[in-house]
Amino acid sequence: MALTPETRLSNADAFLASRALTPEGLERLLSGRTGAARHFLLTSSPVHGLANATSDVDFIRVQSEPMTGARMATQLFEGADHLESVSFAEDEVHAALADLRTLADADPRQAVLGYRGWDKQHELRRKYLERMVNGVALDRTLPYLDHLPELARLWKRSSLHTATEQVLFLSLAEAAGERRGRVGYAVNALLYLMDAMLSHHLDVYSNRKWFLLRWTRFRKGHGDAPGVAAVDALRAPVSEALAGKDTGPLAPALTALLTEVHAVAGEGHPPTLTVEPVGDLVRRRFLPGADLLLGAGTAFLGPDPLPTGAIPLTGPPDGAGDPADLLRAARAGAVTLLPA
Repeated sequence: MALTPETRLSNADAFLASRALTPEGLERLLSGRTGAARHFLLTSSPVHGLANATSDVDFIRVQSEPMTGARMATQLFEGADHLESVSFAEDEVHAALADLRTLADADPRQAVLGYRGWDKQHELRRKYLERMVNGVALDRTLPYLDHLPELARLWKRSSLHTATEQVLFLSLAEAAGERRGRVGYAVNALLYLMDAMLSHHLDVYSNRKWFLLRWTRFRKGHGDAPGVAAVDALRAPVSEALAGKDTGPLAPALTALLTEVHAVAGEGHPPTLTVEPVGDLVRRRFLPGADLLLGAGTAFLGPDPLPTGAIPLTGPPDGAGDPADLLRAARAGAVTLLPA
């Protein structure tokens, strides 16, 4: 179900041929401009077979010698092609892969926290970690592909959590009587459920613009896989709502879909959330009957104290307090949502 090594190599070969580029020529160019390396990894859409005429040619360069300090990608041009190369040292790569393994084995809460905080802890940013694991070296090896199961597990847990958040927001928006915002939450929920399923099957590429195309490609070969039909069944009503048609409430169907996808990919963990406050809030009088709550970078109308605690997503969000209050608090960043 994942792209095979042979398919990755074939995708890379076809892409380079379409641009009249050769591995030998690229290695000379990159070595001359950025220095010799242990690996020059072609990454992103060319490896996944999703590149088009406007796609850049992105590389990750891995060197044996240690490096320090912040990284900035080197911009190169070869004819009409824009190339980008960012460099990391082998010791950084090994440390990042060890942390990836630890987070992949963690519980959902720690996995989501680790995923979201990754870039603050690692010079090898999350997007480069993903590209590196999936990358094809110019010598036609795949030096980090053995780490794909760990990458897929952590990325899947992040997408499942994002989908769970979006389903909660959808439920709250519909309960609060919103007509437009709810559709955005429904679209996001459906896209991230697709991505969770794809990651579950070792197809990992977190650029959201490719979610739907990857899903279409996946279902052509695996339409009978558990959960696929349920995801596809909701595409039409969500699309109709996006086009402005009155489809009625979307939350019940997406809550059911969330539960089904968790049964397939959630590894025994049900879709639950814990609502926790972010810092302390200060109350200030705003209008009669309405107070302004001020926090670090937040200002919104809402109750004090804020609703907190675990919210099971197996039905209406009865434990969330006033739907509009919790929705405002989440939009303002005054509360954070994590796996229970």
